Amino acid sequence: MKAYKIDATNNVITTVELTENYRDITNAIGCELFCVGHTLKNGDTLFVDDEGWLNAKVKRVFKFDGRLFAGNGLIVGLNRNNGNSVSVKTKELDIAKLVEFASKGFEITDEMRDNAMGSWTITTF
Repeated sequence: MKAYKIDATNNVITTVELTENYRDITNAIGCELFCVGHTLKNGDTLFVDDEGWLNAKVKRVFKFDGRLFAGNGLIVGLNRNNGNSVSVKTKELDIAKLVEFASKGFEITDEMRDNAMGSWTITTF
């Protein structure tokens, strides 16, 4: 199935092919754990590195629809009937309009990681 990789290291968006194996997502992003970062109205879903802000090896960021993410991302289509991954529906140019890359010299610092961790709060239900 077709997906789009948001490569924050090289500031590019590329088309990639995935199988139904979830490890294709972790391999494309370059992480061990991933989570949903954003879902578009048509069901296309941005998966991101769940530990991006914790992992000192992750040096780059990108914004997607105004939200900041550490590491790479992957846009995959989603079948709303059964939750399975399918080919992405959105055109690459439309995805590119939602992505903003950091400048080439930018890298995540330890201070940024500390601030990201310090901004989290726990709320009771």
